[in-house]
Amino acid sequence: MSEGALGTALAQQHLRNILASLNMPTLALPEVFIHADGRMFDDVEHGEAQLLPLLKDWMERYIAWVKLFSEG
Repeated sequence: MSEGALGTALAQQHLRNILASLNMPTLALPEVFIHADGRMFDDVEHGEAQLLPLLKDWMERYIAWVKLFSEG
């Protein structure tokens, strides 16, 4: 068993492998792993400069992916 950030990333990757073996649709790209250290949330300017554009891009792609599978 692995704890912490590494364990979380490994668990997420394992879940994606299981879903792929079941032929379940997953959003493969962009793949986002956010390490939540204090700088990302305590330093607003630093956090916003790095995190917000990344999350905005991911959310736009996620919305398009959901629409793809919700039609029809």
